[in-house]
Amino acid sequence: MSRPKRPESKRRIVGTKPGCTRYVSLDSSLRMVSSAMRRRTTVLGAIFLALTPFPTQSASDSARAVEEFHHICLAEGASFMRLSQDAYARAWELLAEVAFDELAPIANPDRVRVWLTTEADGGLPAGTIIGYTTAKLSGKPVQTCTLALPEVDPDEFQKAFFTRTDAEKISEERNPAEINRLYILFVSGRQQFVRLVLPTAKASVETVVIASSIMAANSAELP
Repeated sequence: MSRPKRPESKRRIVGTKPGCTRYVSLDSSLRMVSSAMRRRTTVLGAIFLALTPFPTQSASDSARAVEEFHHICLAEGASFMRLSQDAYARAWELLAEVAFDELAPIANPDRVRVWLTTEADGGLPAGTIIGYTTAKLSGKPVQTCTLALPEVDPDEFQKAFFTRTDAEKISEERNPAEINRLYILFVSGRQQFVRLVLPTAKASVETVVIASSIMAANSAELP
């Protein structure tokens, strides 16, 4: 059954529940979230190159990566406390904030915490970078959660993402190296934005899929 189309609007809700009255300008959102995700830093490249190369994952592996993204970033929103607990329990390595400079979905974040998986961990490939940030979006506090997944098949990841969620695409930007797509979706009653950065077939860099969630900040969750 096809989904009913949402009415066209120049503004989108960024609240934590349907009916919330926090609004932001979509155009403003896109300008803020797009510029920081167009390049790969030398730090990120060095991390990936230092790790043993892995073959591109299968469809089932991509589905597992989507499940990790859903569990870590979407199911309860971006939660610093839960991410810290996961990092401790799953032995993720803490990285310097500079490792996340060009991966943050919103430029100039207020706070950053970054981890690395030095070996495969569940559905996360070795070399996955996990990042948490707090930032301002149109003057409102937001929290973000990002997974940078090396050697994940971008097409299979996107298929699994659509199977797992009811995401609706609201924008797309392309360049020769990558495709940036912004989606809106509800998970557990929370409205969130999801930014997917997918390498193109022409990309000459190592394959990395970047998936980020962006949602209004809960003051009780802020570190």
